[in-house]
Amino acid sequence: MGRKLLTIAVVGLSLMFSGCAATPSGNGTDTQEPTQTFDPSLIPTAPDADALAVDAKIFDNGFGEYTFKIAGGPTWCTLNTEEKFAVCEQNEADATYDPLTVPGSCKLSYGYQFKLTSTKGSQINCASGLYADPSQAQTLNPGETVTVGDITCFVVDVTARCDNKAGHYIVLGPEVWALG
Repeated sequence: MGRKLLTIAVVGLSLMFSGCAATPSGNGTDTQEPTQTFDPSLIPTAPDADALAVDAKIFDNGFGEYTFKIAGGPTWCTLNTEEKFAVCEQNEADATYDPLTVPGSCKLSYGYQFKLTSTKGSQINCASGLYADPSQAQTLNPGETVTVGDITCFVVDVTARCDNKAGHYIVLGPEVWALG
């Protein structure tokens, strides 16, 4: 009985953590990147000149990651120090932009979880669930920035943007998303 339970648990965890990802930006493989047109004013380009750099320690979730909620919005982001990436996400019901065309290789949720690596590009994850639980996360407010390693994130209104030093970025909010 214990062996069956262990097997079921392993299979269940494997399915829970499995997923696929859209082609990273700039990769040029056969998966076409999704596109939508948004009002450019909805896509943050830089933090305010007088933005306050917040100490990342207040967002430390105790697992080598830093998770923050976006003030007044449904989005949250996690910065991973070990694997050097940022993931911004929100629940599907909170997105007001048009649903993205799901790649044929993705049988899960698509268009609500965006990933940026510190040295490579950005991508939209095909996800089987949330990457992080934002329920206990502190809030990053408009006019504040947080930097972990080579990734800096900031908030404009209810939209988050994270940039790496290589010039790539992700943007996610209830009305807009962008990869670059």
